[in-house]
Amino acid sequence: MVVLSEMMTIRDVAKKAKVSVMTVSRMMNDPEKVSTKTIQKIRHTMEQLGYHPNYIARSLVRKKTNTVGIVMPDIKNTFFNSWFRWVEDYARSFHYNLLLCNTDDNAEYEMNQIHLLLSRRVDGIIIVPRTASSILYLKKSRIPFVLVDCVFSNIKADYITTDHYAGACDATDYLINLGHRHIGILKGPGILYPDIERFRGFSDSMKKHKLKIDLSSIRNCDFQEEKSFHAVTEMLKFENPPTALFSFNSLMTIGAINAMNALKLTIPKNLSIVSFDEIPGQLIFRPKITYILQPIEELGRNATQIILEKIEHPSRNRTHRICLRPKLIVGESCREVK
Repeated sequence: MVVLSEMMTIRDVAKKAKVSVMTVSRMMNDPEKVSTKTIQKIRHTMEQLGYHPNYIARSLVRKKTNTVGIVMPDIKNTFFNSWFRWVEDYARSFHYNLLLCNTDDNAEYEMNQIHLLLSRRVDGIIIVPRTASSILYLKKSRIPFVLVDCVFSNIKADYITTDHYAGACDATDYLINLGHRHIGILKGPGILYPDIERFRGFSDSMKKHKLKIDLSSIRNCDFQEEKSFHAVTEMLKFENPPTALFSFNSLMTIGAINAMNALKLTIPKNLSIVSFDEIPGQLIFRPKITYILQPIEELGRNATQIILEKIEHPSRNRTHRICLRPKLIVGESCREVK
């Protein structure tokens, strides 16, 4: 067992590993310039000695922590789970660490998490914001940041988003072309960019086909599974229930499926369903749900590329505005209506 001294330095590591102090320093700060064999030898020596670099002290000297903060609204949402994984993989390839903050879609908590990340001296922030006030605060703080899945028309900022409008148009057109005229909607409160754009796409598609929207079949479920369960249960007890349902996220889709099961109804015989985003267990679930597939890998990779460029090359001063087209994946959850 090694007894550690509080004054242990990289000199001790270098001496035991039989390399120069400069090589140890380079391994910790610029590892791509050190051979894999040497890196392994130095790390093995650190483990033997129980040496842990003081990253806080190093960040104060270098004015850089190689850390990016992530602010997301709902870690339970499978879309954000998948998206974060791509961000993590790409950031790691450039030797950056991530600090993940979940806001539970709460504006006050979102601001608290931003304060926390700034106090931890992160180099930049990737944020899926709820309010414009958070973005204005970030601009005032002068920290590099990138918006994901959100656009504020009156605020100049870098962003990457899915074309939610186009995705909703594709989903609605698909149901209408199958003969559906009475379409129920599970949506959010209408204050978030994706929610607004998806409902706008649905509405415009209905207008294009000269169809009326049944307001009683449009439900604000706050993107929550439980609320969608109750909304769908109520809708299916209407004298004239919808023949199809368009759910604006995977959690609400799960709630809809649970409601169908509770009422002993089947998909698509009693109700056709289209979901924005894939539901968990899609590969084994039957029938396979038709859904709008967001380009999650591209969203993660591009968001990370943008924030790293802003951190590493601040003088470039470019504004990135990227909107990616989603894709309709046809499953078995929709039937043709005569």
